[in-house]
Amino acid sequence: MWVCLNEEGLRVWGDVFPDGKVPVCSMSFQDASLEGAGDSERVILVNFAALSEARKDGVLTKLSGRFGVSRDDIALAIKRVGLPLRKRYTTGVVAEELRFFI
Repeated sequence: MWVCLNEEGLRVWGDVFPDGKVPVCSMSFQDASLEGAGDSERVILVNFAALSEARKDGVLTKLSGRFGVSRDDIALAIKRVGLPLRKRYTTGVVAEELRFFI
């Protein structure tokens, strides 16, 4: 299953997900407190294990640069708590392949 990035999401994450499709772990968004965000936001967890090595590398590089910490620290944080994606960067709809419904 996946979510599609909207225009804002493509501006932020389009270099890592040029097709706009991001694999996720669940069918629903949840509230979470994100560092530097103040109030809680609606997020969905990215299925990091399903990403190609190139996309994993892109995520780690982008987040490492943004937060000023090592890629290893980012990787450990993702392993420990997951990789949240803000709902505001998505169309808000989780999709599955149609073959699961036929």
